Amino acid sequence: MFMYNGYSSYDSEIQRHTICNSPLSTNIPTSVAEKIAMPYLSHIYELIISNRPFSVTTDKDFKWTLEIFSFGFTCEESAIYQLCANVYVEWLKVFELTSANSNSIPPILREKIEFYWSQMFWHLYHLFVVHDEKTADLLTKRMYTHKVLRQLQIMISQTELSFDLWNILLQVFLAIGDTVLSPPYRTNEECSAVMSHRLVPSIYQVFMSAIDKIDIPPGLWRTFRDYARTWRHRPAVIYDWAQITCVLASTVVHKLWWSDLIPLQYNCTETDQSEYTQKLIDSLPLDKLVVTWIQFLTILQNPSECGDISVFIRMPQYSSQLQSNPNLKLKDFTSLQELPRIFVNVTKAIGMFVDIWLGKEIDPSCLYSPKPSNTSQVTINDSIPPTANSSQSSRPPAQPIRGAQPTQTPSTLKSSKSQLDNRKINLSSSLSSSTMNQLITTTNPCDRIFSKTSRINHSTVNSLMHLYGSWIFDCCLLQIKDRCARSSMNDSKSIKS
Repeated sequence: MFMYNGYSSYDSEIQRHTICNSPLSTNIPTSVAEKIAMPYLSHIYELIISNRPFSVTTDKDFKWTLEIFSFGFTCEESAIYQLCANVYVEWLKVFELTSANSNSIPPILREKIEFYWSQMFWHLYHLFVVHDEKTADLLTKRMYTHKVLRQLQIMISQTELSFDLWNILLQVFLAIGDTVLSPPYRTNEECSAVMSHRLVPSIYQVFMSAIDKIDIPPGLWRTFRDYARTWRHRPAVIYDWAQITCVLASTVVHKLWWSDLIPLQYNCTETDQSEYTQKLIDSLPLDKLVVTWIQFLTILQNPSECGDISVFIRMPQYSSQLQSNPNLKLKDFTSLQELPRIFVNVTKAIGMFVDIWLGKEIDPSCLYSPKPSNTSQVTINDSIPPTANSSQSSRPPAQPIRGAQPTQTPSTLKSSKSQLDNRKINLSSSLSSSTMNQLITTTNPCDRIFSKTSRINHSTVNSLMHLYGSWIFDCCLLQIKDRCARSSMNDSKSIKS
């Protein structure tokens, strides 16, 4: 858990780049700046549509063009940021070999790709920022953020970027994740809540791509872990983490021990990068694969904390809102009402990790879908102090897994009737250990067959407890008052050792 201690976080550098310093944003009234930007951006887009050459040829003129785009992406006038997004999606094709015949890409951008895109990547960050005080067309913004994400991932999969560009691109994705995923959300229809289902797998997949291309600096991994800790109230963060970590674990087991065991296949219905990501995982050498598995396994730090509401309400994102608005109650946060479902997915994920190392077949479809349930009913006690566990919940029937699994795939995926029935068990008024045992334990006869036919040369109990023991114990002790003190004591011991 302390593998990145001693390495500096990139947080201060990321926060510095997320500030827009365009003269149109700082020196000119917004209404005037919009009148300046709109015709200029429309002219550039018309050149792209008609494949006419771009007239800007000097650094000075192109720098002014980028200042307009920098303002345009921060503007909440939908017509302006739509033009900016459309132009940048076309200009991203400068990384492709097939773009040589396109006249719409400025020649100066072709000559200095790395220099200019090191700035332009940060412009894309502002497209994902939602300003509560402004009435933007959120549906349009979601559509264009998806469009940009898709083009970025296509560009990543088809081109070779330099180390510096990779470094900047990963920081941009972390910055986007921080602004979209870390804030609390009141409803599942909010822009950030809907956007998270597309953004989360993209972040995981981009880091997987970077692992294959460069050695990601430890400081950047530390920043990822620090940020991801504040994203754990998003169901998609846990769901996609469990999916990709199970695939990595099964591939490690396949290469390390049992070559006859068919590893799980990565399947993400939110992006079109599943096949590409799976090829990357298959192509990793064993030593790099094991390191990558450990990095993803620990990226959320202690995932069992997802069942402890006090962990979240102590975070600045929640505490600042609760302090600034005395009338705000914990039950007003849909993000906190999702914690019981998230916690069950955590326990199921840990169970699957253990089963993989025992050589048993697993069924990832037992995870609850990250998509919101309209019938979800969770009651949270607002009067308890922030140091106590305050989540009380009732559980609706589970939603189907996000995206249907293929009916026949070369993997160990199997579904069972009892596991599907198990999804319909209701949570009681609190996250008691007996309730959790009902949720994560099945009575499928096939499970008993699996246990009887477990491979002889599987991991020992000591090895499994070393990997997952602290998480399992924290899940079991979720309702115990001394749990936080015990965790703090264990953390201090680990640091000393």
